[in-house]
Amino acid sequence: MDRDRPPIRFADLPAPRAASPAPDAARKLLAEYRPWRKLRHIADDLKIKPQEAWAFIKQARLAHWQKLDLTQSDGHPFGISLGPHLLAPLHRIDRAIGISPGATGLDSAENASLRDRLRIRMLMDESAESSIMEGAATTLRNAIDLLRTERAPKTSGEMMVANNYAAMRNVKASLQKPLSIDLLLDWHQTLTSGTLKHTEEAGRLRSASENVRVVDARDGGEIYVPPPADQLPARLQRLCDFANRDHVGDAFLHPIVKAAALHFMIGYEHPFVDGNGRAARAVFYWHALRSGYDVFEFLAISEIIRNGVARYPQAYIDTELDDGDLTYFVLYHLNVIEQALDRFAATTQKEQRAIERSRALLRIAKSLNLRQRLLLEHALRHPQTNYTVKGHMNSHGVTAPPARADLNYLVKLRLMLSSKRGKEVIYNIAPGLFKRLTQQTANKAR
Repeated sequence: MDRDRPPIRFADLPAPRAASPAPDAARKLLAEYRPWRKLRHIADDLKIKPQEAWAFIKQARLAHWQKLDLTQSDGHPFGISLGPHLLAPLHRIDRAIGISPGATGLDSAENASLRDRLRIRMLMDESAESSIMEGAATTLRNAIDLLRTERAPKTSGEMMVANNYAAMRNVKASLQKPLSIDLLLDWHQTLTSGTLKHTEEAGRLRSASENVRVVDARDGGEIYVPPPADQLPARLQRLCDFANRDHVGDAFLHPIVKAAALHFMIGYEHPFVDGNGRAARAVFYWHALRSGYDVFEFLAISEIIRNGVARYPQAYIDTELDDGDLTYFVLYHLNVIEQALDRFAATTQKEQRAIERSRALLRIAKSLNLRQRLLLEHALRHPQTNYTVKGHMNSHGVTAPPARADLNYLVKLRLMLSSKRGKEVIYNIAPGLFKRLTQQTANKAR
């Protein structure tokens, strides 16, 4: 991690405005919201003294600077530069508010099913990836299978996945509640129950005797020392007050900017011995959904954060080194969200194609509902898969009776076979189904 501290803070700016470079050089300096570690190299390339270029940049940012009611360890406030760099990504996210996942060419029932499946998939993917990022020793495929089948977790990693899934559902059920320390502790208890070496650490704040440090997972190097434990109650209460306040009028703060700031602050305060990253992402989702951004029911961010593992801690460091400027972390988070929107669009198209392919199964039995068609469509591509009532329930968001009826009807039509594994009924695709479907297609072509 690059920890080179900038040479000039806002408080160091000279009284007269810093001399502006030539217009072309100024445009290049202002083109992106760069930290000092990058800006100094741009200045060298432009044959400008790096310190003078940084003074110019800081003066430009000061015009958009808004202090927040959040403090650093040294008592100085955090703030954000609400300038043009935030406008384009925020505009894209705002446009996504009105997007109801669906596709042309699908009827209303198919689109409703598509939305349900995407919502369930996001919840499972986010729960799994958030756990894997925090060290859960499992794969995404195994984690999704655990959640779909509701089997009992066998390892600490699987318990992390199950806990994350329960916590995400808890977060969604808490949207009408104000943020409080008790609510944070409740989420943490759910997130970490049965996964910590010292079980008493779940659902409580860290103590002064616990030497908590933030380290780089790649090399073990120390990145950050959080505020003292004895300050946590007051600092967390201030954070909750900030979360619950309506930022309107002159103090307006875009809801997604605020959600990203809350994410940052949970990581900065590091209130727990373990599980802080999972808690931070839970708070982000809580505020985004609470603010009416329902699109986040369909956006998973943890895999993107995990894949760009170095950028996450560096965004914290850039903020810490430069006047507590949260713009660095917010821009990083907005980029993550934009990637999540791209993945969401690709996943929607993939699910739409599956629904369209499943229509061919109506040639075998016109009475098949969409859930049954999608299950058979999946089974044709994955013929070795075992299906269960619980798995079918959790894939489509239905209760046990319709899930069981779906599967038993497929057995009745000889499209699937059933067998017993202990007390559980297992369903598998019937041999020859692909051949039957091919023959039906050929007959229709004649």
